[in-house]
Amino acid sequence: MLFTSLDHPSVTCTDVLKQADWYCQNFGMQVIASNGENPPALVIGYGESTTGGAMIELMPLKDPGPAPKELGRFAPGWRHVALRVSDFDAAHAKLKELGVIFTTEIGQAVGGGKTILFRDPEGNELQIVQRSVKAKS
Repeated sequence: MLFTSLDHPSVTCTDVLKQADWYCQNFGMQVIASNGENPPALVIGYGESTTGGAMIELMPLKDPGPAPKELGRFAPGWRHVALRVSDFDAAHAKLKELGVIFTTEIGQAVGGGKTILFRDPEGNELQIVQRSVKAKS
């Protein structure tokens, strides 16, 4: 097949290094690649290289517009990045300890499982999701 998977979403940041530090410290990600510029664009994620696991690209802000939290929940465009978790309740408790701002109540994920939305330090919406395993009929 010509197209094989999603590679990464991209998020513009007012402070790329601060955002990268927050994601790495709180979600166990690591910096995978940098363009070496100042301020840098970084690829962070769960793999050892850009051909590994899930990734997010963090880019420096160049064209200011509305803050992410000012966009409506169902406005056009990408609305959140979802992080899959192995233990929803433990991940939810950790986020509470970090003082994140939740934007929804705990709900059902499309296809089954638990989900909740929250914001990172710059107001970008994230989601944790634990998928339920459904038996095949």
